[in-house]
Amino acid sequence: MNRILFAGLMWLGVCWAAARAAEPAAIKHRFLAIDESRGQTLLVDENDPSKNWAFTTPNKCRDYQLIGNQQLLLNAGDGYLIYNLETRKLVKELHDPRFAGAASVRRLANGHTIIGCNQGGITFHELRADDVVVRTAKFPGLNTLRLARVSEKGTLLFGCNTTFFAEADLDGKLLQKIEIPGAKHVYQVLRKPDEHWLVSTGYGHTFAELDPAGKEVRRFGGSPSPAGANFFFFSGFQVLKNGHTVVCNWTGHGRDDSAKGIQLAEFDPEGKMVWSWHDAAAAGTIHGIIILDDLDTAVLNDDISGILGPVK
Repeated sequence: MNRILFAGLMWLGVCWAAARAAEPAAIKHRFLAIDESRGQTLLVDENDPSKNWAFTTPNKCRDYQLIGNQQLLLNAGDGYLIYNLETRKLVKELHDPRFAGAASVRRLANGHTIIGCNQGGITFHELRADDVVVRTAKFPGLNTLRLARVSEKGTLLFGCNTTFFAEADLDGKLLQKIEIPGAKHVYQVLRKPDEHWLVSTGYGHTFAELDPAGKEVRRFGGSPSPAGANFFFFSGFQVLKNGHTVVCNWTGHGRDDSAKGIQLAEFDPEGKMVWSWHDAAAAGTIHGIIILDDLDTAVLNDDISGILGPVK
């Protein structure tokens, strides 16, 4: 009898071990987060929290990019800042009244920098590597720039006029303008190689994919939120190589508004939330994210193709 009981227990143990082995591993990320309400940039390593750090910036930065040589480019209110990620020290800053209202900044493969500004309308300045302005594109009929991104075609993609996103060029030509129902302050726009659009809708608290004509293909987030998530404002996002999307859930300008809901959410392609991050003690409200898991911070990275990675 004891032998039978022992064998049964052994069998149950084997089954339990096999079931545990079959379970997917918990998702853990190493990431940079741009904290709007407390004016800081954080590194979070979920595999080794002893490596976490944060530094404050002289202004509340909105845009962010890994530009190589362990450097992080951030927008300033009238230009840009560059920090070394190893020392967390400011290594360069540019300030110029011509760039007042700077909300977005992008470094290109040729060494040029694009600064997008809210200046009555939306204005983009293209700077050479020596910071001399070589082109300025003005769009007086557009407003409320958040982040601008560069497409594979070299055009600019950005939200505008609350419910729209636009594609334009640096010669000042507006190529198209598409409205997203339910959006309020469209925050970030990317275009995939299949010409589909990826958009975070701000106070619409959704992430949407649209076909080339602007017809909705999928949308996730929204209401009702998962228990405790409190989706409020979807801002910066990153598409991962596995097709998942990590989105910032900004919850207010107050330094303690991060207590109101999760700060980051990861969705699979079907829209299921598979990971989240919430640490209201460590960070305020997050509106920018760079998942570093497989990125090389020694080289220039961009999401020109829709997925953040090294620029060829």
